[in-house]
Amino acid sequence: MKKVLLSVIVLAFSQLSMGQDAADKKFQGGLVAGFGLNFQNMGTKNLEKNGVGNDLLIGGNMNIMFNETIGLTTGIEFEFSTTKFKTGPSPLFYYFNDTKIVGIEDAAEANGLFLLQERNQKSTYLTVPTMLLFRTKFIGYVRYFGKFGMRHSFLLGQKSNDTGNSFAFTELGSLPANFGATVEQKNMKASNEVFFYKGSVGVAGGAEWNFTGSTCLMAEIGYYYGITPLYYNRDNAYMFTYEADQNGTMVQRPVSNKATQGQLQLKISILF
Repeated sequence: MKKVLLSVIVLAFSQLSMGQDAADKKFQGGLVAGFGLNFQNMGTKNLEKNGVGNDLLIGGNMNIMFNETIGLTTGIEFEFSTTKFKTGPSPLFYYFNDTKIVGIEDAAEANGLFLLQERNQKSTYLTVPTMLLFRTKFIGYVRYFGKFGMRHSFLLGQKSNDTGNSFAFTELGSLPANFGATVEQKNMKASNEVFFYKGSVGVAGGAEWNFTGSTCLMAEIGYYYGITPLYYNRDNAYMFTYEADQNGTMVQRPVSNKATQGQLQLKISILF
């Protein structure tokens, strides 16, 4: 009986010690990985969302604690984000030269014309989260937390895979007479189409498990609402449609993509 009681006391003290190691730390840092879903809110009738995009992230996070229960979460994350959309009721065209999409004012540089139907756009961001962290004290090995704040994302690069119809043309600016073959154009790039900064505000919650020493495993789910546009509103737009002017002549009308983005993210972190 004494051996059993001694074992229980030793186990209790070891559990308290492990929880105390993590509870007393003013700084935690480690690795983070996650998966998310992207929800586009289109701001133009010329384009429509085409299902849900996805988001993969990897990087490093840190918790800087003001006291045991309140702190700040920040770090650096690399996000690989996919946005999906399709054209609306009016046909949308763009000029291109190889894999470069050309603005309508630079059409002389183009060697092809494309009728866009669907676009799968892939963007890479460097993201810095700034989230206030509120957490409980340890209940055994586990404590729970909530976060509120912003994510600041900076564009590193973008490209798209487009599905539609290609045209052979001899006179730039004229309305195509015949549809070409349905093709997929991969790795198309449009310089300065995607806005360089993407800001979002959101909330997250989850649990932290202190599984050995001061090392913890964290799981969280959060939703982030985009407060900045995804695209520039350009005068030299990359897309255009044809419409009749007051004389009935078909002319090009420039169209800029307009959208904001919401994200649902699941993240796993290991912090030391």
